[in-house]
Amino acid sequence: MISLVQLLKEVQGTPKAIFLAGPAGSGKSYISSQLIPNTFEVINSDDTYEELLKASGIGLKQKDFTPDQLSQASKLQAQARKVTQDKLAKSIEDKNNIVIDGTGAASGPVLKKKQQLEDLGYETLMLMIYVSPLTSLERNQERDRSLMPGIVLRTWRDVNKNIETYKQAFGNNFILLNNNPKDANREFNADLLKPFIQASTAVGKPKSPEDQAKSDADKAQLNKDIESMVNQLPEFDTLDTAKNKINEFVS
Repeated sequence: MISLVQLLKEVQGTPKAIFLAGPAGSGKSYISSQLIPNTFEVINSDDTYEELLKASGIGLKQKDFTPDQLSQASKLQAQARKVTQDKLAKSIEDKNNIVIDGTGAASGPVLKKKQQLEDLGYETLMLMIYVSPLTSLERNQERDRSLMPGIVLRTWRDVNKNIETYKQAFGNNFILLNNNPKDANREFNADLLKPFIQASTAVGKPKSPEDQAKSDADKAQLNKDIESMVNQLPEFDTLDTAKNKINEFVS
């Protein structure tokens, strides 16, 4: 015998949650607007964060912030996360179809949220967007809210090291698109990243020799990690495959 809860689910349809993942400058907003119905509610703390930054008067160019402005921005970011968490909780309570827009740099919180949503009756899918680290840096520089190069590159590494993890977790409901410019050079030269990595020293007091040595080692490892990852590109879905998967998912 069908329970009342099961009957209601069949009548109302199963709610859907789409996770967006990708580094800075990957074009998530544009790609998702082409593929995901506008009836989905977008949950993105960056939107609220940018509004708070503008209202504070410190602007959006993080790479130009003073230490005091960085501290203020950090507090505003925490405030934006709280507002976004409340918005997400209300959307889940109402069983709305949602898009959770983030970088995906930390797989633990993403997979935990995926499980929580599925336990509440949601179906989940991930749409992940790839661009090269140089494309990520170049597009970041063109954005109103540009980030420091070191943050861009570390996020790029941390996002893309999770590709296999997400592919395993989402199975057939995982989409990976390559959004590099068509004329982008596919050959990677690690030397091109060195100026950006060297410019990624945190703002603040001069480092001690020990701290400086640790920072230099971290930068060298970052460059090595990125070079290794770019030279082993994953397999991408075609745009047609992505459209078909999402259409089937939302229907």
